[in-house]
Amino acid sequence: MLTFMQLFEAYRSLWSNRALAKEEALTEETCKALLYEAIEKELRDEMTHPRVRQAPEVKFHYAVKRIMAAPLAEAEKLDLIDLHLEVMDHIIV
Repeated sequence: MLTFMQLFEAYRSLWSNRALAKEEALTEETCKALLYEAIEKELRDEMTHPRVRQAPEVKFHYAVKRIMAAPLAEAEKLDLIDLHLEVMDHIIV
């Protein structure tokens, strides 16, 4: 698995219009926390108005399609999908 800093940069490239980093220095732990938080917000569709939010399963499908279409290395794609699966398991339970 790639480092969380590498995965954070890969995820950031998928969402060029989102501010993901805070003012603090980016460490491995900070990147991990920010990455999990961003993926959970994405899957819960928290950036959308409550009346038009979609189910996490639908957002997961769109996320995987977006990752697969991105110009990322295969290892980055697989690790990002794995993180999405991990967060999805947390959301569903």
